[in-house]
Amino acid sequence: MTAISYIESVKSLPLNLANIQMETFCGISNFFRDADDICSIKCDDATDNVSKEEYGDWQTSMELALSVCRLLKEQGINPHVIVEPTCGKGHFILAALQTFDSIEDIYGIEIYEPYLEELKVSILQYYLDNPNANKVKINLFHQNVFDFNFNSIKKCLKGRDVLVIGNPPWVTNSKLGIIQSGNLPVKSNFKKVKGLNAITGKGNFDIAEYICSQMIDFLEGECATLALLVKTSVIKNIVYEQKNSRYPITSITQYNIDAKKEFGISVAAALLYAEIGNKANRQCIVRDFYSLKRLQEYGWIGNSFVSDIISYAKYHYMDGKSPLIWWSGVKHDCSKVMELSLIDGKYVNGLGQIVNIESDLVYPLVKSSDIKEDQISNTRKYVIVTQKSTNEDTGWIRQSCPLAYDYLNKHAEYLDKRGSSIYKNRPRFCLFGIGDYSFKKYKVVVSGLYKKPHFSLVGEIDSKPVMLDDTCYLLGFDNYDEARVAQSILNSNPVQLFIQSLLFVDAKRVINKDLLMRIDFMRILEHAQNENLNVDKSDLEKFLSFLKKSSNPTQFELF
Repeated sequence: MTAISYIESVKSLPLNLANIQMETFCGISNFFRDADDICSIKCDDATDNVSKEEYGDWQTSMELALSVCRLLKEQGINPHVIVEPTCGKGHFILAALQTFDSIEDIYGIEIYEPYLEELKVSILQYYLDNPNANKVKINLFHQNVFDFNFNSIKKCLKGRDVLVIGNPPWVTNSKLGIIQSGNLPVKSNFKKVKGLNAITGKGNFDIAEYICSQMIDFLEGECATLALLVKTSVIKNIVYEQKNSRYPITSITQYNIDAKKEFGISVAAALLYAEIGNKANRQCIVRDFYSLKRLQEYGWIGNSFVSDIISYAKYHYMDGKSPLIWWSGVKHDCSKVMELSLIDGKYVNGLGQIVNIESDLVYPLVKSSDIKEDQISNTRKYVIVTQKSTNEDTGWIRQSCPLAYDYLNKHAEYLDKRGSSIYKNRPRFCLFGIGDYSFKKYKVVVSGLYKKPHFSLVGEIDSKPVMLDDTCYLLGFDNYDEARVAQSILNSNPVQLFIQSLLFVDAKRVINKDLLMRIDFMRILEHAQNENLNVDKSDLEKFLSFLKKSSNPTQFELF
């Protein structure tokens, strides 16, 4: 018998009797919402009507859901209660019914109603096909997970083993804001990031991270396990928060999955396995989901957050505070107007227009893809630089560089539409990430995007200092020899191994300023006699003298 034919058989019953019969047979409370629902419920595939962008909707296959449940059972998990905060079509609920014989209650929440209808039919069909299967009380809620009152089911968890399982949305709060989705948590900045960090992106987070945080807080004090498919960046952020014992997690394991195989998307993802308890574990073991092979362990060692605990232990002495300041490249957010190519002796912008402006504002530009060789002596791009410092007034351009002013004014519609709040209440045509360091004659530069960092040395090109784009970082020098020694140290094998022990290759920005500022040249030189830094002893001594004379001034917030 099919589920649809079974539903047809109860249509003639009053609503309350129809629901009683359905709950008795398949465990679902309030199978039908009202009398009209009895006539309208059907088993159509609801996928075509849902926005993947708005819901972060990457439905888990039944095969993967079963594999997750089997892995959990092998770990000794045998829950009394299943909670799925964003259950979708319910493959995890169906897999749990097939895997665990101890389940007594299931709670599923889903914002997209057609998915719930499909899930109800699937559960009914499961019991029709398996009449001797364990009967479970199933509560399905058509509700936004951000509005759901989890405290309403808290009393049902006391003294019972709880498993929170599922695949929460793989989308960020800023992305949902861009598409004007209503599927957002009430407090978008739940990490409470303040000031410039919030403005420049650290306040952005995955919706899955918010849901994980809410579930862990909800489960505190319970005998519970969390098993959610998320981006690996979400797990990393949870472990990062453990420095101050943020979450009551006694054990954290990351089981890496092949998201291309499982979901058809290129993103680093994993099963987060977390046991809730009284202690706050600060480290996470990484395993391959399919073979269970141990790959690495990352987390906190003292006050240091590292990606490879074993490797870090060997080179931990390098971890400190750089005596030299690393800076990011210039940010303009308008490449079509601000970036130029030199074609047949003429500047051409990203709109294909020939640009005739004063050369005073045009500087060579190095982008991440240009940082390959040890030394960079030419460039394929140029950039218009409107300021010498972040807060400098740009009004001078009108008198001193009228051609450039006319060009910028004609393209003001592009520049004025720049969305980032860093440009608000600041001079027109302004930049971000510009300062004295930008105009240094020599720079040691690195891309923030590549898994294996390579540090290049760049000097002036066409008698002008070279600018970097905002995906790169730099150390500025007035002296070539000092820049060369710094580059050699950074590219040396021990320093590269130290950097590798810190970076997370799945991060959007693999190398960032925080990581670079941890490379302590002074500590490295203290151990130079034991390490091969590819630099003569006399040059190291000169560089050490330079470092002692150099100051690392306090970095003030720019606004």
